[in-house]
Amino acid sequence: MIATLALTLICVPTPAVLYSLAAPAVAVQGVELSEAVKMFDDLLKSKEPDSAARAIAAMDDFLVRFRGIENEIAAIDDSVDIGEGDVKHLLFERKGKVKDLSTIATTVYNCFVHKARKTVNEDNLNMWKAAAYTLGQMGENGGRYLLKAFDLKKFSKEPELRGLFVEQVGYTHAYQAFGSELIDLLDHSEYLFIAKASDALAQFGEAPGKVRKEAIERISKLLAQNYESTISNKTDEEAQKKYRMTGRAMQNALEALAGVSLDGPLEWTTWWNKNKNDAELWGEK
Repeated sequence: MIATLALTLICVPTPAVLYSLAAPAVAVQGVELSEAVKMFDDLLKSKEPDSAARAIAAMDDFLVRFRGIENEIAAIDDSVDIGEGDVKHLLFERKGKVKDLSTIATTVYNCFVHKARKTVNEDNLNMWKAAAYTLGQMGENGGRYLLKAFDLKKFSKEPELRGLFVEQVGYTHAYQAFGSELIDLLDHSEYLFIAKASDALAQFGEAPGKVRKEAIERISKLLAQNYESTISNKTDEEAQKKYRMTGRAMQNALEALAGVSLDGPLEWTTWWNKNKNDAELWGEK
């Protein structure tokens, strides 16, 4: 069955609201997508002092357009599901709309790599942060580009920005697409990214049991290891720092993924050992 898509507006600020920018929006909603893409590219090329702010406003319009297309795809799916209309034509139309979603996400991502936006300055940083929030609302399309941006060499000295990219992958709610990649980041050498991957996984409370089980197993083991390191060697400043920077985020993720609240690492190890083979809990029955 092709289920009706229920779009949920995540309670995060839109890019323009986030930065309280008064720049006029670029009216991309009233034009064809191809023209809106060109207008956005012109903004990225522009040397006008308000061009980054206007690009942020345009991202809001792209997000509105993106959500509208998602609704149109859901309507097509419903029609196909009940056998209403010309199915062949509907599926052809659907294919075009899916391509449009990809085009919008690609357009927003381009602000990270545009040749006219190489300089790391306040205006560009604000624009890149806004793009991260925008892509976080674009499902698998957006998440793919967030992880791609995370790996860009130009941001190697911008850990906070890279952390935001990771965190926003969680808001895509593309559980199957990015669960394993976020779990892999829990082994990163940078503690900030471990914490941000945990923050992202904290948004996966509604993920399928298989994804949640894999995440809980890995987080609970790492949390226990990190905690034990602080106890076994209280003079190990690096171990203390790692636990201090990651422990709370990892516990928050466990609470969201398991749907229970526990007191600390040892309690989570006990919970996991007790529940890891509960087929009903993980939807394996």
